[in-house]
Amino acid sequence: MKNLTNRQKEILRFIESFIDQNKYPPTIREVSDFFDISVRGAYDHLQALKKKGVIHTDSNRSRSIEIVSEEKEEIVRSVPILGTVAAGLPILSQENFEGALPVPAGLLKHGDYFALRVRGDSMVNAGIMEGDLAIVRQVQTADNGQIVVAMVDDAVTLKRFYKERNRVRLQAENPAYPSIYTREVRVLGTLSHILRNYE
Repeated sequence: MKNLTNRQKEILRFIESFIDQNKYPPTIREVSDFFDISVRGAYDHLQALKKKGVIHTDSNRSRSIEIVSEEKEEIVRSVPILGTVAAGLPILSQENFEGALPVPAGLLKHGDYFALRVRGDSMVNAGIMEGDLAIVRQVQTADNGQIVVAMVDDAVTLKRFYKERNRVRLQAENPAYPSIYTREVRVLGTLSHILRNYE
């Protein structure tokens, strides 16, 4: 890592502390407000940190500041955690945002991701348990056999996807739950990873 100025170190420490407390990164405005500097000044400092390889930013996304690990120089991506979805609201609406999950970029392919907390036991035979955190790649199509997050009748479900002749079958991985057969289904993403906390 290249040498940082004292101000750059202060800003980096602020970003790290902000992420620790809030589980998502600060905006440029929040950096400028904290240090009582202009938004342009904060932007310039962040660009300098980016050039020195200690952070990564994406100008196409808000709250996109990501800390680069010193140990492996690995970029960490912030994946938004979207909790239980109320009936009628789209899953990616701002109302459902619960914070962000730092995920090593090497575990994720290109594209957008979101995370959901698993409710229920309909997928236990696929190793997915109540309370797990599902990391989902945001796509609109799926192949047969993939585990998907899908919206059916304004309800969001995590099931195995099968396209049949004139309908879709969403299959549980627990014999206690029947399959869902529907012609009206919206694929929101495919399952990428499952995270589990044992504490």
